[in-house]
Amino acid sequence: MKSVLIIYKSKTGFTKKYANWILEDVACNVATFDKVKKEDIDKHNIIVYGAGVHAGLIPGLKKIKKLVNFNDKKVLIFATGAAPNADEIVKPVIENNLADCISKVDFFYFESGINYENMGFFSRGLMKTFSKILNAKKDKTDAEKEMSTMIMTSYDNSKKEYVKPLTELLKEYQGK
Repeated sequence: MKSVLIIYKSKTGFTKKYANWILEDVACNVATFDKVKKEDIDKHNIIVYGAGVHAGLIPGLKKIKKLVNFNDKKVLIFATGAAPNADEIVKPVIENNLADCISKVDFFYFESGINYENMGFFSRGLMKTFSKILNAKKDKTDAEKEMSTMIMTSYDNSKKEYVKPLTELLKEYQGK
């Protein structure tokens, strides 16, 4: 059976929660982004990287691209974010982060939420500013109306069932 390493970067806890849900379904090792070493990556056949989307970018992905030989390993990437899993959300995330390697990775987006209590001062300020701008906008779309209400307080829309397509693919890659 092929070995799996999940590497995750989590600021507010949502990405960690999803990494743990994957771990519950698939035999694998887990490492935080800050502690993973190239030697850890080299020991595994399948690499899963997860992080929360911030301003359309997946933090840490540039480093992962340098550490992982995408031609030599199966690579799955998941991103978590406050926005729903919709094409207009996911497509720009892929274009901004994976344009150079999308043919070599499997990508998944998991809706999560907002956790102001675990956010840093700067991120919390950005979100509050965005909320005010969105609230002041005239002629909001239905999605913008919903988002302006949702981002005013912390919320959690993460669900274990969202990881099922990823875990099924992992099991297939492992040879189960």
